[in-house]
Amino acid sequence: MARVKICGNTNLEDIELAAQLGADYVGIIVDVPVDTPRNVDPEKAVTIFEELPFTTAGVVVIMPQSIKEALDLYIKLRPEFLQIHNNVEPKFIHEIKTNVPCNIIKTIHVEDEQSIKEAKRYQRWVDAILLDTPSKTGGGSGKTLDWDIAREIVVSLDKPVILAGGLTPNNVAEAIEAVKPFAVDVSSGVESQPGRKDPEKLERFIKIAKTL
Repeated sequence: MARVKICGNTNLEDIELAAQLGADYVGIIVDVPVDTPRNVDPEKAVTIFEELPFTTAGVVVIMPQSIKEALDLYIKLRPEFLQIHNNVEPKFIHEIKTNVPCNIIKTIHVEDEQSIKEAKRYQRWVDAILLDTPSKTGGGSGKTLDWDIAREIVVSLDKPVILAGGLTPNNVAEAIEAVKPFAVDVSSGVESQPGRKDPEKLERFIKIAKTL
């Protein structure tokens, strides 16, 4: 059984439904410097996190331009997980990790076999690695990544691997079978429109992932 992360949430209603349906993690993209309909400003994120259901863990997805920016967002939101979604050096991650008492997820944008080496560079300083498709909009592209490379990364690391990138209720079973990740992550694949979740797709995705 794979754990499930529902990402790209923009409102408490979708988060409460995801938690009710059994999502293990819910992600909010906060204050990122890219054009995405899933971006939430820090003030709104605070109000959402104050009402976060206790049955699910909150993940703040950020693209910090400085260590101070990352630490300031952590202090404001106090999430259980910080997901660093942009390209930064391992020492940047290390500095954040030593200054916050939460779990750190590092996104690796899988392009080719070099991504295996890249994932290994970060694993010492993170609690999990998330594999996603390269995108100029910070995720939610709807495009799948190379599952063979993803499987090699899972085998190569001693940290949990979360598989994202174009997952939907129609392909999540195949993805889990091929990659065998610790968890699967979905955003646009369960939406009715950008930034809003479709209850039926959400339920199907979680149910399928949880039964494998």
